[in-house]
Amino acid sequence: MGRLIFQSEQGRQTIELGAFNGVGRHPNNTIQLLDTIVSKEHCVIEQHGAATVLRDLGSMNGTFISGERVAGARVLRHGDEIRLGNTVLVYDDGSSHLHVLPPPCPGVVHRGAGAPAVAAWTVAQRIPATGVTPTPVPAPHLVSVDNSARSIGVQVAAQSKDFLPFDQAALDVGALRLDYERLRITWELLREIGLERDIDKLLAKILVALFRFVAADRGVILLKETDGTLMPHAHRRRDGANVPINVSSTILAHVIKERAGVLTHDASSDFAASGGKSMFLNRISSAIVVPLLHDTEVIGALWLDSESLASFKPKDLELLTAVGTQVAMLISNTLLALKVEKEIMTRDRFSRLLSPNVAEQVISGKLDIKKGGIRVPMATVFNSDLRGFTRMSEETTAEKMVELLNEYFELMVETIFKYEGTLDKFMGDGIMAFWGAPAVQQDDAIRCVQCAVEQMDVLDELNVHRQSLGEPPLAMGIGIHTGALISGYVGSSKSLSYTVIGDTVNISARLCGIAAGNQILISEATASQLDGRFQLVPLPDATLKGKEKPLKIFGVRR
Repeated sequence: MGRLIFQSEQGRQTIELGAFNGVGRHPNNTIQLLDTIVSKEHCVIEQHGAATVLRDLGSMNGTFISGERVAGARVLRHGDEIRLGNTVLVYDDGSSHLHVLPPPCPGVVHRGAGAPAVAAWTVAQRIPATGVTPTPVPAPHLVSVDNSARSIGVQVAAQSKDFLPFDQAALDVGALRLDYERLRITWELLREIGLERDIDKLLAKILVALFRFVAADRGVILLKETDGTLMPHAHRRRDGANVPINVSSTILAHVIKERAGVLTHDASSDFAASGGKSMFLNRISSAIVVPLLHDTEVIGALWLDSESLASFKPKDLELLTAVGTQVAMLISNTLLALKVEKEIMTRDRFSRLLSPNVAEQVISGKLDIKKGGIRVPMATVFNSDLRGFTRMSEETTAEKMVELLNEYFELMVETIFKYEGTLDKFMGDGIMAFWGAPAVQQDDAIRCVQCAVEQMDVLDELNVHRQSLGEPPLAMGIGIHTGALISGYVGSSKSLSYTVIGDTVNISARLCGIAAGNQILISEATASQLDGRFQLVPLPDATLKGKEKPLKIFGVRR
């Protein structure tokens, strides 16, 4: 089928391709890329008859062949340069010798077509040790783990252990010493992490602190993803070498299932019968693995290993199992704080656009607003603006005009939210809103027209107040149309706004443009959705800009 060529610190490397090859950051893939820019499931390379086809799986940063982004599938040709994130691979079909040598890769792990679904986690250098500049991680020659049953030396159930009363602890020197060590390590952890809010930096600091108390050569903290899989989030090597760290999926699965910490005194010997190749590859002689248990939920796992025989003692396992609950609490509290902070920001952002009820549905996840455009088969769009505003602004100071607009917008937006509409934007003295996205209700058109009628009443009250101050009254025109449109986030990557676009929006704006002061104009499409709730006045058909056929319109009697 061919092969892929890449460059590691060991020089030119090749991977023989099978009939199907999954490529991505997740260890489930046939070819795992240790590249943080690569998606978990980035692309697949598979055989179709005599052709070798690469298919992108909707990766965030894309797959590029010879500089051109792949949209869907592409047949590979001899010498094609494949770029995924910072990783460059060259396809060789064997028809002729390739002298090309791509730039060094962050790291590639070939698990082979016959490898288990989850063989091992290979941790790229995401969070470097203090004072160490991140550098690319070289790829190991081979990583393969047999997931059959394995021997475990010592096991300790993970649970939140309370401290003993002093009169009891004083009689048990061992318990007293353990309680002291738990307090000491917990205090060191708190002192080390301080008020760190970045979760990856927090995990890196936790490993730094733990290395002071445990004779470990390597450490990894893995957290559960939303799909339940464990993924590495921080790692540390005492020697500072830029070499991947492999951890056993069998041990991790056991730790999570049993909710218990485990200790292996001689991993190479314990796992030899079951073919523990990763243990030999990494010279793992001793390992402690404990679950990170918060309340009743396992949120991840802590892995510490050493090249020395019997480097860890049972007391180390008992201590780390107890400390693991403290670590889990720190992680959970940080994640919770970040979640609350995100919800506050989300609530603040959506509360400016959506009615409080709809905003809460979005924040709670009951209503989804997706990035990109979504076709909405029917929605009602509202446009309004003030008549004579330009002339008024020429005769009034800028400060007073801003004050007037703020007062006017406050009243109008409050009415829009009362009828659960979505505020789109302010345009000078104009307002655009819509009903039917993101929340859909059977009476969206009725709500929109009722909002328009009530806004006219609110404006009347505002004018009474203005006239009492000797200010001229305001006049507003409103245009409403119902039809299909596209809703979604529009803008640049740094500034996205939820909006709607389409002909329905344009017609609503055109109707607003021809409406007289204090007049509500609606299209026939909107009128057909009102179930006779309003008194409508048929008006002469309107010829709108950009439309060949006249549009049947109605006025709404208040």
